[in-house]
Amino acid sequence: MQDVELWSLDELCDHAFDIFEELAVDNLSTADYQLYQQHYESRGYADVLPPGEGWEELATQDLDPELHFEVQIGLIAEQGEADRVLARILLSREKDESLCHALWRGQ
Repeated sequence: MQDVELWSLDELCDHAFDIFEELAVDNLSTADYQLYQQHYESRGYADVLPPGEGWEELATQDLDPELHFEVQIGLIAEQGEADRVLARILLSREKDESLCHALWRGQ
């Protein structure tokens, strides 16, 4: 069996953020995109999590909890508000696997 090259979780997060940056303008509402552009330096975040519900149907495959992760990208809440998740991106840690799905706020 051939060795599988894996992204570290930090690399996976960076990869998801690159995808987000490339696609956000076309997939977020104008208001959400502008809000993100104004506040990403002070309130932006990316969290790497186990895949949430609904991904297996969208990915049309079984997800391995050691290889597949969801990266949530958004803005940390101001006082009295909830965090604003702008995108949920499903990726594999395997560098050779092209699995990539995104769910955008408002879609």
